[in-house]
Amino acid sequence: MLTTGHPLAASTKGQAAFQLPFAVNVIVYAAIVIVCLAVLGAVLLHTRRTVADGRPLAADRRWRTQDILVVAIMSVLLEVYDNLIGDQLVTPLVQGIPYAHNLAVNDLPYMFLLMIGIAVIRKPGAATAMVFLNFLLMQLLYGGSESSPLYWPYGLLQGVFLDLYILYGRRGRVFSSAGVPAVVDGLILGALRAFPATAAQAAVITPLLSGITKTGGAIVVYVVLNTIGNSIEAGITAPLAVRIARTVRPDVGSADDDLLKPANDTSSQRPQKERER
Repeated sequence: MLTTGHPLAASTKGQAAFQLPFAVNVIVYAAIVIVCLAVLGAVLLHTRRTVADGRPLAADRRWRTQDILVVAIMSVLLEVYDNLIGDQLVTPLVQGIPYAHNLAVNDLPYMFLLMIGIAVIRKPGAATAMVFLNFLLMQLLYGGSESSPLYWPYGLLQGVFLDLYILYGRRGRVFSSAGVPAVVDGLILGALRAFPATAAQAAVITPLLSGITKTGGAIVVYVVLNTIGNSIEAGITAPLAVRIARTVRPDVGSADDDLLKPANDTSSQRPQKERER
């Protein structure tokens, strides 16, 4: 699981712990909060836009009751696996394998569920909503020093950059097919879920709020391996996630499924056979 409980090699004699000066740490933490709020603001702005270039947008990006229900269901499923099945059953099995935990091998089912949720909901903010609600459930159920709202930026960082990629990088057409495009989207989404969240958590948030510091080398290894692991897991599960999403929403990947395309824009129209792939 991509939580503050991930094991990092603690600083030992002869290895200096990485810790920013307190004032710098506070400034960087504040910058992280500002970035999270700015991205959320950009996503919310686009959910309220109804025209582009003076013409109505083709896709209805406003959240419906069923979208909220799907987010709630997927968030609960993520939490059930994240801190119950994963932490209690899967994590103990992989901890004995060198680097397996830092590679987030135990995150495979989590990433699969997250890709399904993104493919089904197809709304700006869906990724952030799912991972952040999962994070809130973890705080409510398990408490401890990490239950403070001051840890919320870490929960937000795991989703805001995914939504940026979906909205601006892919213009709402993420998972346009169950083939190679889905793999590429999954690889990028998985990497963005891990980075920069893991770096911020290990180098800034945890040292500032909990006083727990690790060596610089341990942080680098953790961030790099976790990013690689989450990326691969999302990439290999994305095609199946798209196929499952199409059983719920047959229009996933259709030519008209474009968040930013004006209603009378036919530039993205494709032959029917290609649209049905």
